[in-house]
Amino acid sequence: MDERQRKAIMEMLLRRTDENTQSDEMAKNWLIEEGLLDQAGKLRPQFGGEGDKEGED
Repeated sequence: MDERQRKAIMEMLLRRTDENTQSDEMAKNWLIEEGLLDQAGKLRPQFGGEGDKEGED
């Protein structure tokens, strides 16, 4: 990956962040969709949340 590609990816991530964090609800839904939070809004174990790291929801 060259510098141009890295810059394009960073710009895309910043755009997505801006688009998906305009409200607390939007941010929470985005993190659920991306798999960082479970449906209850709790951090999944593989990302530091409580519980078994093997497939617990």
